[in-house]
Amino acid sequence: LFVVDAMIGQDAVATAKAFEEGVDFTGVVLTKLDGDARGGAALSVRGVTGRPILFASTGEKLTDFEAFHPDRMASRILDMGDVLTLIEQAEKAFDAEQAAKMAEKVATGQDFTLADFLVQMQQMKNMGSMKKMLG
Repeated sequence: LFVVDAMIGQDAVATAKAFEEGVDFTGVVLTKLDGDARGGAALSVRGVTGRPILFASTGEKLTDFEAFHPDRMASRILDMGDVLTLIEQAEKAFDAEQAAKMAEKVATGQDFTLADFLVQMQQMKNMGSMKKMLG
């Protein structure tokens, strides 16, 4: 695998070519997508080498390593956001049982207390920073 930093921009193309000539590779891992870069280099590396982008990393933890989704990257590059990844992060962070209880509470007109608010804020905190969530 060829690992490329999304923040190096078009220099990724020259690096990918050199790496391909030196050792060859079967796929690409794109890192540092949590930074300011949108990942346009990903398209260039894919176009030049013909190798698929297999994984992407949006942080330093193992949980920040995920399968690459080209359609989501296209939305990110076009500054349209990545709603599907946000939904996936929410599903991981929110407890399904607590969410069902909260939905039932709201649907039946029960009071939404500060304790309920605290639970929701803690679950949002589990999703990570807003910058990371919004891409």
